Amino acid sequence: MLGELPFLDWIAAEPRFKMTRAPFDPANVLTFSDALRFARVYLPRAEADLKEGYEGAVFGDFAPTVIPRTTLNWFQSAVYEGMGLALIEFANWGGYNRITEWMVISFYDVFPADVYLNVFPAAAGRAFYVVQNPNGPLGLPGIEAVPMNAGYHGDLGARLGSTVEAIWKGRRTPAMVTSTYGEGHTLQLDQGWDNIPGATVSGYQYLPEFIYNQLYYIAGISYPEDLQLVHVTRGSLIAYHNRKQGTLAVVDFVEKFGANPAKIYERIEQMDARYGNATEIYLEGEYEEAGDTLYGLLEEFTEVEDDLMEIRDRAFLWIYFIEWSSVTAAGAFCGVALWSLMIRRRLYRYVGTTRPDKV
Repeated sequence: MLGELPFLDWIAAEPRFKMTRAPFDPANVLTFSDALRFARVYLPRAEADLKEGYEGAVFGDFAPTVIPRTTLNWFQSAVYEGMGLALIEFANWGGYNRITEWMVISFYDVFPADVYLNVFPAAAGRAFYVVQNPNGPLGLPGIEAVPMNAGYHGDLGARLGSTVEAIWKGRRTPAMVTSTYGEGHTLQLDQGWDNIPGATVSGYQYLPEFIYNQLYYIAGISYPEDLQLVHVTRGSLIAYHNRKQGTLAVVDFVEKFGANPAKIYERIEQMDARYGNATEIYLEGEYEEAGDTLYGLLEEFTEVEDDLMEIRDRAFLWIYFIEWSSVTAAGAFCGVALWSLMIRRRLYRYVGTTRPDKV
């Protein structure tokens, strides 16, 4: 289960990736039958579509029964022929992945590590990494100094020919194992991305690279040589992605109140064109030039947001005016009614008590 943390947004912001998300994890849908239906809707419907259309796949903590067995066989064949595969949180923890069901089907041959059916909490020496391969996906600055796991899982045992990328600091068992299955690169992580502590998600600056490097590995892409430069540029890519989403959310909100954000849409369209140019430059390896363009776009977002706030204030002004007019009209009507009632009362006299004169 990849969770609803920023990881998928980070992947969407990286120009090298075009992500197709298949939300068939039973933990995130209504029923098991819904999971099966979503799998049929979102996954490729032909083996050729899978093999020709994708360079890698990420399986995130789900049971094998939510994918039609034929489709699962396609994935196994695709990995053997060169498609990469990341198995995130494919370990024993008694949860949604029903790991024992994976262990009795042929797809288990794709796993780079054996799964042990024990369970230990992160506090039992399974919170910090000790990197074993500094040239692999976990060769990142400071990663050994931050806790990377707050969940509870069983151990992994690296299979013959696999590479242990990192071990747990206290437990000394594999935390990440990589290998190949046929021509395809495989990676198995003894935790979920959603098990990373919140303090690490918000405080460890190279966490996006932690995600990206796993995808680079399974896709057979070389890691960037100048990590710091690429890291800064990626930060701008993520910031643009997030600020655009936030801006469009505000635009959608003010449109509901009758505002006309046509100029904002036009401005964003122009910015998207420049953003597209920046991503092309990024893909060509000109990270510094791409970063300069992205920095300018982020500065321009400040102006867009100011213009949007003016549009919002104008829309709200009419709402406030209508409310004020309604309240004022209601008050005036009540005042006139009360005044009319008081005037009418003066036209009548109270009836006095009379009695006949004595004779």
